[in-house]
Amino acid sequence: MSGVVALDTFDPEGTKYMRQIFPDVIEPGHHSHASWPDHAIGLFVAKSKVTAGVIGRTKKLKFIVRHGAGYDNIDAEACREKGIVLCNLPGISASKDAMNVAEVALALVSACSKNLVEVARQIRGGEKLNKKFKSLYSATLLTGKTFGIVGGGRIGQLTAKKYIGAFDGKIVMYDPYIPTDGSGPWGKIPHERATSIEELAPRVDVLSLHVPLLPTTKNLITLPILKSMKPTAILINVARGGVVDEEALWVALRKGMIASAGVDAWVSEPPTKEVYGDVLDLENLVISPHIGGSPAEIQTATCVSMVDHMKELIDGKPPRDRVA
Repeated sequence: MSGVVALDTFDPEGTKYMRQIFPDVIEPGHHSHASWPDHAIGLFVAKSKVTAGVIGRTKKLKFIVRHGAGYDNIDAEACREKGIVLCNLPGISASKDAMNVAEVALALVSACSKNLVEVARQIRGGEKLNKKFKSLYSATLLTGKTFGIVGGGRIGQLTAKKYIGAFDGKIVMYDPYIPTDGSGPWGKIPHERATSIEELAPRVDVLSLHVPLLPTTKNLITLPILKSMKPTAILINVARGGVVDEEALWVALRKGMIASAGVDAWVSEPPTKEVYGDVLDLENLVISPHIGGSPAEIQTATCVSMVDHMKELIDGKPPRDRVA
């Protein structure tokens, strides 16, 4: 047996390839899946939590490959301490993945500004459209507005270009790690720089988040930041759930500190009524279940790359994309 375990369920086409390369892979539903810490040598992970406690209980585990670039659901330090190789997939279909996330950001900001979800609910419910907040007549313009980009990586760049192209937007970007000398991709994107979140937030009509979840970005968006924003502003989170203090955001939406928010990334995923309750009923909240990387072609390509990474590790080849 290869000792490979798929902790989560993956894309159907990619899973076919997984079974072809690892015919004895143990998947969810297998009678020994729950006892994987006792026998797994290699572990495929998507969204499941792999904590230090779980890693500490493993007996044979040597390799973990994370489906996607983010790995904040896996305790990397515990992997290092136990000598477990942890790899992610930062480059797989990167351009398509980034483009799709940028498109989701564009869709969310459009839905927020035009009240599309609430108007659709009113129509389907047989309600009379009137001049109430979130009705057909309270839609706002995005053309010529100021868009704040937090995070200047590939997705932030593509999103900025889309805001410029679609809305003739004015871009203000904050990322302390991006050079300010005009070199690199941002040298070709018309924009201004902010020196901090505190400076950026009050200036923009849309605050768009594109950073990974790290200790330095956890709860980057707090209640004081939300309070400092324009009451007409829109917050877009297509990054990671933990980048925003969620409880603070719900308060801000309920009290009208900002006009609306489009949320694709959640602390608890997928977002459910059991976890979020009446938050999901907020009229000024447009929601999606982290669909930024969901197109089938991206999921398949990512799964295939994940399997190839694991095969190389088990064959003794040097780790690619190692993060721990």
